[in-house]
Amino acid sequence: MPPEPSAEPLDLSATLVPGAPAATGNVTIKLGDDHIPIRVTVPVEPTTLEPLLPIFQGFLGAMVDRAVGQAAAAGLSVSCRAGCGACCRQAVPIAPSEARDVAAHVAAMPDARRTQVQARFAAARQALAAAGIGDRAATFDAATMEDRLAFGMAYFRAGVACPFLEDESCSIHPVRPLACREYLVTSPAENCRWPTMDNVRPVRLGGSLGQALIATEAVMAGHGRLLLVDALDWAAANPAPPPVHNGPSLVKGVFDVLAKLSG
Repeated sequence: MPPEPSAEPLDLSATLVPGAPAATGNVTIKLGDDHIPIRVTVPVEPTTLEPLLPIFQGFLGAMVDRAVGQAAAAGLSVSCRAGCGACCRQAVPIAPSEARDVAAHVAAMPDARRTQVQARFAAARQALAAAGIGDRAATFDAATMEDRLAFGMAYFRAGVACPFLEDESCSIHPVRPLACREYLVTSPAENCRWPTMDNVRPVRLGGSLGQALIATEAVMAGHGRLLLVDALDWAAANPAPPPVHNGPSLVKGVFDVLAKLSG
């Protein structure tokens, strides 16, 4: 049995429907050799994963703080800053729940803003098609790791900016996908304008919560890795299925996968 953690648990809550029954409990998440205590509040009735995303986003914040602290102890500092949007031209893998969450966020925008963002998504997809990689984006989840890496470089060379990028900064920073939150570097920021395995030094988080969420959904619902640029079209064609699993089981499922990936 791992030692009982002495740190005060990190409080994380799902997006709850007013009046709906919820439960609060303590959980210890295994991340490599560490055990991180959290206190979560989740719906006890069947739910989809979208309302649970704030829990995963909050825990990932703790993972990032932990990794940044370890980097600082080694004399390294994160070079990512607002206004440095080079990484916002990469292919961003997201889970189906994140695609639906992004689509809901766009749908809730004022009319003029929503129309603007929808046009950017359409333009980005057209630019990928013009670059000859639109079809490869559609089959990204089924590709081999080697093919994904090649696709990622082709995507980056196409220079297609994220539809949410404005003035080289993220316009949806508080609700950005997990993959965006996980990507930090300690190498010089200018190296990210033409990244290679040799000149970019990512911060090691000890596990990918984004990949854990994707893997969980691939098993649970048959849909796995998507690309952010496809989020609106995919969500429109794939509405959320009726909820089957309750909040505690979904949260446990994702964190169990994270523990396996970080082991």
